Amino acid sequence: MTTSRHAVAAFATLAVVCCSMLVVVRGYESGAPVLTCRTMIPGHGKAAQVSAAPYRIVVSENVTSSRVRVTLTAPRPNDYFIGFLVEARTPGTGEDAVGSFVQVPQDSQTLDCNEVTSSGVTHSSNTKKKSVEFDWEAPRNFNGQVNFVATVLLDYETFWVGITSNPVQVSSEKGGPSAVEPIEIGRSENGVKEIEANIYDGCGKTKNCVGAPLGCIQTMNCRAVVALMPSNDKYQFEMMAHDSQYVAFGLSDDNKMGGDGVVECVHEESGRSNSVSAYKSWNVPNRKQNRRVEDLSGVNLESASIIDGAIYCKIVVDPVLKIEDNTYDLDNNDYFVLLAAGASLKTFSVGYHDVAFISSPDKRKLGQLRAARVMDPFYDNCGQTKTCFGSPDGCLSTQDCAAVTAVKVEGTRYMFEMKARNAAYVAVGISDDQKMGGDSVMECVHENVGTNLVKAYMSWNVPNQKSNKRLTSQNGLTLLNSSFIDGTIYCNVVRDAVTKVEGVNYDLIRNKYFLLIAAGTSLKERSVGYHDLAYTSTAEASALSEIKSLRTSSKLLLRLHGSFMIVAWIGAASIGIVVARYYKQTWVGGSCCSKDLWFGWHRLLMMFTWILSLSGSACIFVELGEWVSGPSQTHALLGVVTTVLAFFQPIFAAFRPHPDSSKRPIFNWIHWLVGNAAHIFAILTIFFAVSLSKAELPAWMDWILVAYVGFYVIIHLILSISGCLSEKSGSMRINTFPMKDLHNGRNPMSYEQHKDAPHSGFRKFWLFIHVLFIVLITSVLVLIVIFAPIETKLNSLREQFS
Repeated sequence: MTTSRHAVAAFATLAVVCCSMLVVVRGYESGAPVLTCRTMIPGHGKAAQVSAAPYRIVVSENVTSSRVRVTLTAPRPNDYFIGFLVEARTPGTGEDAVGSFVQVPQDSQTLDCNEVTSSGVTHSSNTKKKSVEFDWEAPRNFNGQVNFVATVLLDYETFWVGITSNPVQVSSEKGGPSAVEPIEIGRSENGVKEIEANIYDGCGKTKNCVGAPLGCIQTMNCRAVVALMPSNDKYQFEMMAHDSQYVAFGLSDDNKMGGDGVVECVHEESGRSNSVSAYKSWNVPNRKQNRRVEDLSGVNLESASIIDGAIYCKIVVDPVLKIEDNTYDLDNNDYFVLLAAGASLKTFSVGYHDVAFISSPDKRKLGQLRAARVMDPFYDNCGQTKTCFGSPDGCLSTQDCAAVTAVKVEGTRYMFEMKARNAAYVAVGISDDQKMGGDSVMECVHENVGTNLVKAYMSWNVPNQKSNKRLTSQNGLTLLNSSFIDGTIYCNVVRDAVTKVEGVNYDLIRNKYFLLIAAGTSLKERSVGYHDLAYTSTAEASALSEIKSLRTSSKLLLRLHGSFMIVAWIGAASIGIVVARYYKQTWVGGSCCSKDLWFGWHRLLMMFTWILSLSGSACIFVELGEWVSGPSQTHALLGVVTTVLAFFQPIFAAFRPHPDSSKRPIFNWIHWLVGNAAHIFAILTIFFAVSLSKAELPAWMDWILVAYVGFYVIIHLILSISGCLSEKSGSMRINTFPMKDLHNGRNPMSYEQHKDAPHSGFRKFWLFIHVLFIVLITSVLVLIVIFAPIETKLNSLREQFS
């Protein structure tokens, strides 16, 4: 599944390259953008209709103190519309929208016009509509008239602007969604330290805590924290955030913001009033927007305070909480807890979470939520009473290994513990070298999906076949205990000190061995599947009775391979190809080693690409020593194609015909085709490397690569347009590879001029931008490869400095 996801990303990106020369003009099918809020004129390049609009805005007759029901309709039987933008405006405010739309239909969405939350409403699809209804809420302390103004679209070219409702008189003392009874803030009896001490007390024991930044619960110095615990038959939430106007917790089905029920604790100041209020709200899916709701049942603000810029509140919520159309059953359903805090507020909404945003580490019932980090007893006494080894490197200190094993010796009993996250199996091999093949393996396998049954097996890695087979006799291995909980598999086995496997004697007392550890998400019939979660070996052979924490084997050659290929193809090749294609008539008159400057730089960069490609290929062949299996084969095959094309390209160039030769156009096409094919295959190869477990690269690296491809396409478009402008100015087109030789037989040397072609300054500027961006993105990617797994190291740094 992961490999196919990367394949789709790669091919989609390449499709963008292939289609980059097609210019398509489209309207806003998903609604009006915020930039049209003031004028309400669509950016379609067409004039608005001057005839009477066949649409009406109808306002409800029963207007409450703060809320108005608004209907946009096409009264005639056969009329319809596909798009709209509606705002409320007051006489004298000009183009500023006021108030907020608090209830909108499913095929509509709100806009934050002039930075007022939900002050405009527009369509979210271009389906035909007969009418749409909205609820609009007046601003706080508003008293006066409003008109509802609309732009309505029949189709892309036909629209009416300035459709206006009859004026509506609105009177509201407060306006906006109501709050739980606010608590006036006076002089607090407790200071910040005392309140924080009360919150942290019992975290992970009698109550469950989530804090930001990660790891702050243990050091008790969170910027924002929420502590929750059952209270009688309800749930108590204590929240605190420093330098904040609000702190809020959300209940979510995932660890991302969107589609979540939220309870807010907000510091509100109005005139002489200084209070903390509680609200229920809803994080609108896919909108990065929060909307308060009217119904406040199930939430009770018990206490609150503002001290030295820190906001604190204690809120008790019912076990069944309704927010929008969603019901949250806190007793029976699993949720992530989201925590957010920020220094600013919007009208009827909280502001951006610039102080803190974090999610609980996993999804579970609130009474069972863990602290942000739980100490795992598996790692206790590693290096003291037992030998430990895990993947990725360095995970023992952070206790977050994807796969880990511990060896403890008691007399002649060798006890092996094995554990892996989100795995169908975890296995430990005993080997004479660091490579897989000819090894005795102990497997810990979750065979029956839907049960927690785990079994242990002895097996054998067949030499030179990339296969594993279970032994007929399972003598010599005893399973003491095992478990499979929340996707984490665990086994504790005892292995005889001396065993004979496939004719090979394994004497753990007298001999030293390398340990191999592997984990994967799939199983084969009578065998484990591919090790897509983890695979590594110890750096050196050791006597298993020696107690220490083992290091993983060096991945220097692996890191060099990745770094060389990135520098070669994303760095040097991306610049060298652009220079050769677009800069033949720039810096005319300059030379390097009796060659034009563009040619000198192109040759240097491409030779650099050639050397790095061959060096990178050599590194990975030395590292692996043989052909790969499993998902790695796609990456390997593409890499071989890239290397072969790159190897022959300079050889072809060395035999290029004379410029006057009739065969020169054929050479030009072959040189262009081979070079570009190698570049495309190289980028595809890098895409496929991201999903490989051995590479230990983060999934978000895909988006960096997509950004690179997008920028590369844009540079080609800009410089191609520049070439067209140069040609139109009277100069010969100077920015393309001389493929015209195929059509008219002109000597390609005739492209040379004694002065730069027009717009050379423009081209130089974009070359500077191109080189700067390529150097930056290449550096970022190389750092990700060198410090892989980068996320583990970044988390360690955060914990050190938090």
